[in-house]
Formats: sequence, structure tokens, C-alpha cells
Amino acid sequence: MIFTLIRDILSNFLLGLTALIVLVLAQINPIAKNNPDSTKPPGDLMVCISWAGNNDVDLWGTAPGQKIATGYANKNGEVLDLVRDDLGKDALSRPRLECQFARGLPDGRWVFNLHGFSINDPEVAVHVEIRLGDAFGYHLLLERDLTIKHKQERTIAQFQLRDGKVVPGSVNEVFVPLRSAQ
Repeated sequence: MIFTLIRDILSNFLLGLTALIVLVLAQINPIAKNNPDSTKPPGDLMVCISWAGNNDVDLWGTAPGQKIATGYANKNGEVLDLVRDDLGKDALSRPRLECQFARGLPDGRWVFNLHGFSINDPEVAVHVEIRLGDAFGYHLLLERDLTIKHKQERTIAQFQLRDGKVVPGSVNEVFVPLRSAQ
């Protein structure tokens, strides 16, 4: 009787240990190899803003050498493109979202602003992400939560790029008018 009990306990223990080893080994993934056929991200730089509520917040941006800022009035610039102008009225579009993509990363100063075009609340919280793309996807450059008021324009960030990389110490929020300079 004791022998059968010990044998059953040891068998159950070994069965459980074997199952645990199989589950752990299934979680180990080999390191991905560089695939020359992999698809490059759609832009070299991506800036997205998101917010809640029935408010119209606009994203404006300018790249080095771009004469007119990209925003709702100029959706396609020399370098930047506004993918979608969210007017804050579509009941199916939640959270609200606007994105700009860059074709190329010219050296020089980049500036991105928020503009509270039609804000129905005292102020709106806006989440901002700026990502740099490479052959492996996008890497987060900057993530911020800002507030915007009706008709207010404020700079999300301005920074310098050199050879596709951010110049250390160049990221700041010093206001540069983009929409109001149109």
C-alpha cells in the first residue's frame, strides 16, 4: 500500500515536472534574423496625437527645408504628410487620433505643434508620441501628455536631427508658431 502511494506520488511529480519543462521550452523563441525582404515602416518618422471627447485638436509639423507647415490646411508637405484630420465629430472614431509621417529624415530642425481648433471643454488632455523608424520598426523618441485650450497653439517638441539621429540636448518645448505663422 505504501509502495503504491509513493510510486503514484513520484509518477505525478515527474508528470508535472515534464509538463512544466515542455511549457517553458515552448516559450523560448529564437532571435529573429535580419530579413532583407521585410517591409520597412511606412515613414521614417511618425508623430501621433490622441485625445478624448468631441474636440478638434490639430497636429502641425515642419521639417528642415519645408516652407509651409503641414497641418489641416496643407496636408502634404515636401517631407511631412498629415494622414487624417480628425474633426472630433465622428461618433465611431474614439479615441480621436491624428498622425503625420515623414518621407526621409533631412538634417536640421523639426518642430511639431498642437492647436486647439475647436475645444468644447475648458482644456483637453492630449497624448503625444514621436517615433523614429528604421528597418526594424519604430523606436519611441518622445512621449508626452499635454493640455490644450480653445484656439491655443503650443509646441510639442522641437529637435535637431543629424544623419537620422537626434542631436543630444536638442529636444525642447520652446514655442515656435506654425499654424499662426501661415
